[in-house]
Amino acid sequence: MCSLHLGPDSQKPAEVKGQVRLYGMKFCPFTHRIRLILSYKNIPHDTININIRNKPKWYLEIHPEGKVPALVDTDDKVIVDSLVIANHLDEKYAQPPLYHEKTKDRDLELLDHYSKLVSTFSNCIHGNDSRPLSEIVAEISSLLVEFEEELKARGTVYFGGTQPGMLDILMWPWVERRKSLSLIYDEPTNFNDGNFSHLMKWMQEMKAQPFVRENECSYEKFAQLVKDLKTGNVDFDKL
Repeated sequence: MCSLHLGPDSQKPAEVKGQVRLYGMKFCPFTHRIRLILSYKNIPHDTININIRNKPKWYLEIHPEGKVPALVDTDDKVIVDSLVIANHLDEKYAQPPLYHEKTKDRDLELLDHYSKLVSTFSNCIHGNDSRPLSEIVAEISSLLVEFEEELKARGTVYFGGTQPGMLDILMWPWVERRKSLSLIYDEPTNFNDGNFSHLMKWMQEMKAQPFVRENECSYEKFAQLVKDLKTGNVDFDKL
């Protein structure tokens, strides 16, 4: 893994034969999704971090829009969009499976609903939502009710059953970053955790998973990154 975020003066790192390559950014929640899956499935890979504010020209040949994540598979096929990448990896590297046949359709429906939460979170951290934090938190909480009820109805620790599945993994990066909101806004978030007993238990179990610990992203560093991006004075490698 190249821990530095490569910029315009960099050379494209030589590819490692037989390994998947993930292009991403260390603190990006969408990249985080793919790192989690690669670790969970023990897929041989390397990770190249990209300076998303000052991208290398060679990266635009891989992903013309310059976004992360992008995955280059062992057959040199380039795949973009975190959900598309996640599903590709699950199809090609079957073990452990991240969907169960009887719940797959519902999982995909819930992932679609979760995208609303992701959008709300992204808008507020990037300054595109002028509402008070209390209103934003209330909206996020209302969106989580469906997931609390779903977990209760399934009667399992994870949405995937006895082990994490696709829904668990793709939700996780924003759950891990939720505490960053209070640091970004410099005020308490006041999530009413008492209303989400099943999700709170789920969070504790997810935190204990080795692949989650291995890919942990500090919410404090994420909050500092958001603040630095707003000022235009950001150094991804010093966080």
